[in-house]
Amino acid sequence: MYRNFTVVLILLTFSLIGYSQKAKQELPNIIFILADDFGYGSLNCYGADQNLLRTPHIDKLADKGIRFTHAHTPASICTPTRYGFLTGRYPWRSSLKFGVVNAKDRLLIAPERITIADLLKQRGYNTAAIGKWHLGYGKRSPDYTQSMSPGPLDLGFDYHFGVPQNHDDMLGVYIENDKIYGLRTSKTEAYSRNFYGKAYTGYDAPQRVNKNVMQDLTDKSVNWIKKQTKHQPFFLYFASVAVHHPITPSDYMRGLSDCGPYGDFIQDLDLCVGRIMETIEYMGFSENTIVFFTSDNGGDIPFRKPDAPENVAIKYGLKINGDLRGDKHTIYEGGTNVPFIVKWPNMIKPGSVSNELINLVDVFSTLADITGDGLPSDKDVAPDSFSFSPYLMEKENKNPRVSMVTADANGKLAIRRQEWKYIDNMPPEGFPVNKMNVFKNVKPQLYNLAKDKVEEENLYKENTPKAKEMLVELNRIRYAKSTR
Repeated sequence: MYRNFTVVLILLTFSLIGYSQKAKQELPNIIFILADDFGYGSLNCYGADQNLLRTPHIDKLADKGIRFTHAHTPASICTPTRYGFLTGRYPWRSSLKFGVVNAKDRLLIAPERITIADLLKQRGYNTAAIGKWHLGYGKRSPDYTQSMSPGPLDLGFDYHFGVPQNHDDMLGVYIENDKIYGLRTSKTEAYSRNFYGKAYTGYDAPQRVNKNVMQDLTDKSVNWIKKQTKHQPFFLYFASVAVHHPITPSDYMRGLSDCGPYGDFIQDLDLCVGRIMETIEYMGFSENTIVFFTSDNGGDIPFRKPDAPENVAIKYGLKINGDLRGDKHTIYEGGTNVPFIVKWPNMIKPGSVSNELINLVDVFSTLADITGDGLPSDKDVAPDSFSFSPYLMEKENKNPRVSMVTADANGKLAIRRQEWKYIDNMPPEGFPVNKMNVFKNVKPQLYNLAKDKVEEENLYKENTPKAKEMLVELNRIRYAKSTR
């Protein structure tokens, strides 16, 4: 394992203090469900028309918990948000300044960096990461026929079963712990092509079947939960592949929505959430389990493909990202403002709604509060994370998150402070010269979201002093190692 003495010492210092004070109480189990490319308007409880699709299981979480209206992802694309959630750190502080991790890239998170799984493991939790990983494996480009450590097991997880990159990636296999699931030999034989036009690698192992992936991942999650006991708390990070393209609903769900395959795939996700919730009910864990449901970024709308399932659903009337501007990849609210629901029986008032500004990087600090005495004084641990635990229990408390930074797929940054949002036009470090046209002639933007929810009126020229004030705040965060 890739853990050095300093990391262990830091963890033991703050976890033993917090754990000793919480030992007399029963620590809650934690399930964090991260949907993929799931837009703000894609749930009934966030406005999706029940005549188009039904999401009863996820809506039930909102009915019995709290629903946030201004929850954001740190980026509008997959890998950076996953990095931010696990580390409590803005993803552009890592070596990945734009884009995503590719199928053959090394592990993005430094093994010595303390993750949310490290924190919970040190506080007595069993931990598992099941589903889409998309953070790379190994110290260099991995040989998937060998051990791919360092990986999830070196970041605090006891068990890992996952899709290594994307739904229907070129690898075509599952990863269990640090090896290909069911690998027989090191032989490979490229065959056919995936959704992205690349030949499948053809590893000598069971190949994923796209329409069955959601069921496979849910089966693994259910089976892992069944192995847990009431004597030790558990943390399950379940990362769905739905509703990332290709849109591949299960045979069971196909045709059950009223807006085409995209609606069917959303209902597959809802059904999988229902199966997980059903399992904790039967196991007797429900009353002492916190369940989070959210997405890694906004819904993806392939504008140049009018016949894509997403666009078919839109023609039926589904507002994938609600009334927000933009979608996945973009710097606008449709790219980062996502559904965010928390259910915690006997602690959260059922049917609550919060308009507070939160970010997925804040989950780290929030769970540090719930399971102990918060984060350590070391500012390199979850440096951009602020706890929203008071909002879960309706306690009087000033929002510690004064401002928030988000990024798009190209590494463009925006800062939000109260009703104001400033979008910078500076390319990120190392951005390719041959792609610089995406920043060419791009002007800074300033929006008042209280008056202009859809970001139509750029107020930069009318309110340049406010824009400069926001830029100063953005640069303070951008060039500091910690927001805290």
